[in-house]
Amino acid sequence: MRLLIIALLISNSVFAQYWGGQEISESNLMPWVPKFEMEYQGSYHFGESEMESDLNLFFSAGFIIGQVENGSWEEDVNQWKSNYINLTNIKIDKTGKFTSDQHTGQFVHYKTENGALYKSLKIDNPWSSWIEDSKFEIGTKSELILKESYSGKYIEASYKKLQPAELHAMHPDDLQIMRNEINQDWYKPEHKNVNNFLSDLERYNIGLIRSIE
Repeated sequence: MRLLIIALLISNSVFAQYWGGQEISESNLMPWVPKFEMEYQGSYHFGESEMESDLNLFFSAGFIIGQVENGSWEEDVNQWKSNYINLTNIKIDKTGKFTSDQHTGQFVHYKTENGALYKSLKIDNPWSSWIEDSKFEIGTKSELILKESYSGKYIEASYKKLQPAELHAMHPDDLQIMRNEINQDWYKPEHKNVNNFLSDLERYNIGLIRSIE
């Protein structure tokens, strides 16, 4: 009887928060190792309602960019305040293990009770600190359309590694517009400093544009 109780406690302790409310067992997760690494590119949705967050993950010329977007409602100003977390030094190994300086995890298939299968990312140390006593959180994958994620005339500066040759062919005024547009997406009165919102790729492109200007 004692062994049975211990076994039940162990099995019931391995849960995650899925879509902000449903607890799931790790036994519902299976490895997801696609043929090409690029298949991991996408938007991974975590949580529900005000506890939602999205990890946008994409690849560009040696860069793996991962950016978490979440936020909170500020009662004193009656406004939603967005927040962005850039994951650095992202690596994905051949088994689908995900590592970064801030968070680690595993790419998995999540199988629901009705048999539906979702491509997902299991984060072992979630940024969603509101999840109490949870060992991991699951984010389900959807398509990430990069060209719809940014606005401006030169949106490629946020998702593509720029080349010196193409910049040398541009007018200096256009280079200045391109450099400033990288910051434009992040500018909101709610934030006084947006430097931390820039990804490694955007910082690289800003530096390259400045060197050519």
